[in-house]
Amino acid sequence: MQKIRVLIADNNRDLCAALAEHIELQQDMELAGVAYDGLEALEKIRDTHPDVIILDITMPYLDGIGVLEQMPAFEDGTYPRVIVLTAFEQENMIQRLISLGADYYMVKPFDMNTLFERLRQFSRGTQPASPQSREHSADYLSTTKASRPKNNPTPSDVELEITRVFHEMGIPAHFRGYVYLREAILMSVHEVELLGNITKNLYPRIAEKFKSTPSGVESAIRHTIEIGWQRGNVDYMCDFFGYGDAGKSRFPTTASFIAKVTDKIRLETRFVS
Repeated sequence: MQKIRVLIADNNRDLCAALAEHIELQQDMELAGVAYDGLEALEKIRDTHPDVIILDITMPYLDGIGVLEQMPAFEDGTYPRVIVLTAFEQENMIQRLISLGADYYMVKPFDMNTLFERLRQFSRGTQPASPQSREHSADYLSTTKASRPKNNPTPSDVELEITRVFHEMGIPAHFRGYVYLREAILMSVHEVELLGNITKNLYPRIAEKFKSTPSGVESAIRHTIEIGWQRGNVDYMCDFFGYGDAGKSRFPTTASFIAKVTDKIRLETRFVS
């Protein structure tokens, strides 16, 4: 019997270890590999040719959406099936996942038995020639939903909204400054007083977490913002920051960028300190 080859892509190492252990216990499955960030996931997909990918949305360097966008095809033109793990149920994000080729999504925390049932279910299905061919088929995306008050966002809700905003802007996810910028906004959403002096309050904390230096953090964030403004969705960013068409030749300071996005995230997620 040919075993189902499963690739895990999630930056939560404890979860990856638990999933890997369960996969090894299944007689009809084998672990194709584990990736802890999006770039590593793409590499593992090319190298291991998995049947099914368990894909997390919020990963460093390249998020799950970026992985779906850059998903490499196999030699026969087919693609692996994809089960997305997420803490969110935002309609626009789910539609985005559908259009990019996700087959199924499960909301964390999820039932392990249900996940393995879906792994078997989708591995037996016919793989489409491309992710885009799934775009208009609602049957490819089923849901398991956990009830959660809309006015009580979880940390993951905030992370997804940051990812969505960055994706709309075209902020390059493969830059080191992307990780720092995400962390800066995430910290500021929860501790808005950090915005009072980001040089003294925010950069040192990010540097400590990622074993860098405050000046290195500031430089990397600034570079990432500049590249995003030059190569990303400038129209969206000008509208976001209220610059209008005349603002395409300028970009915000690092402090104003972080403050504006933080304010936007707090409003969108109805975050209350």
